[in-house]
Amino acid sequence: MPETLLYSIPEPGICRIEINNPPLNILTQTVRRELGDLFTRLDRDDAVRVVIFGSGQSTFCAGADLKEFPLRFDPAVARAHGENAHRMILALASLRKPVIAAIHGNCMGGGLELALGCGFRFVSSTARFALPEIKRGVWPGTGGIFLLERLVGPSRARRLLLTGNTISSEEAMQLGLADEVVSPETLDDHVMKFARELANRPASSVNAISALLDNQFLQAFRAHLQYELELFVQAYQLPAAREGNLAFFEKREPRW
Repeated sequence: MPETLLYSIPEPGICRIEINNPPLNILTQTVRRELGDLFTRLDRDDAVRVVIFGSGQSTFCAGADLKEFPLRFDPAVARAHGENAHRMILALASLRKPVIAAIHGNCMGGGLELALGCGFRFVSSTARFALPEIKRGVWPGTGGIFLLERLVGPSRARRLLLTGNTISSEEAMQLGLADEVVSPETLDDHVMKFARELANRPASSVNAISALLDNQFLQAFRAHLQYELELFVQAYQLPAAREGNLAFFEKREPRW
């Protein structure tokens, strides 16, 4: 298993995976590639019935590593970044096995996009959520716009995307972004109990239900990702992205 990921089998049929890139578990291109590889392998592993995607008591994922985003992407480099991210999120969304996101701490940007790609989101009462890309002159580029709208509807999705504001776990629950909110101390036990229940269901039926629920969604999601990739490449040739990234590292308000 790559050092950037942690993998364990706490009980037969249940696997837990975590990003291991402390302190914020940020998404580098390497982490994305290795997550995509792992999600693909898990889909073929008949010994795994349920996946828990969480990071123990630490930050779930604070988003992308902005050091990998130059002030102006060469179009070919931007396309490679986007394709790597899309391969990862599509492999996650296509998993026929239940995937439960167990979310402690910050779940931001690309981290929230990963959580949105899971089938369930159980969150700590102290967790925080945001898609803040608009404040850097861009927008979520890992399928998050489509995934968020699917969960919370267009109006609520638009508000979160256009403001980039951070919301609490309770607000996430009210919006329909979270399935359950529990205390930080009991989250892992609560998730394990639910995973155990799902693992005891017949795998063939679980896989069939997943395929039937997600068939039309996945067709539309693939089309969305193709369109998103073209806009992603364009975005990093524009002044807004350059100014947003520069302002982030200079710790100042951007001048649009």
